[in-house]
Amino acid sequence: MALGISQVTIYVEDQQKAVDFWTDKMGFTVTTDLPYGEDRWIEVTPPTGGPGLVIYKADPSWPTPAKDLPNYVLFQADDIVETYEELAARGVEFTQAPKQEPWGWSAVFKDDEGHLFHLGQR
Repeated sequence: MALGISQVTIYVEDQQKAVDFWTDKMGFTVTTDLPYGEDRWIEVTPPTGGPGLVIYKADPSWPTPAKDLPNYVLFQADDIVETYEELAARGVEFTQAPKQEPWGWSAVFKDDEGHLFHLGQR
């Protein structure tokens, strides 16, 4: 089974300020910047490659400060169905079995403390 980390989401109040920090100060590169509702879907990648960060606009109705919200880590697999079956056989609880979404294949699992994680397909 080939399993890796795809992205890590960070919640911010000001997306552009966060983009400026991650690109100007940290040396990351913006790899995606698309309209996403009233905000933007922004992904930045570290200079060495590897998992990227999604800079996500925190909803004003969420508890403050938004930085205290748990992050939603995204994992990816070469074959999501095979990986789902293997992980489920090991006792991993899925709250959403693999299904085709407009953006690709998606499944959701949780750890033993109830933290949710996304599983996508490369």
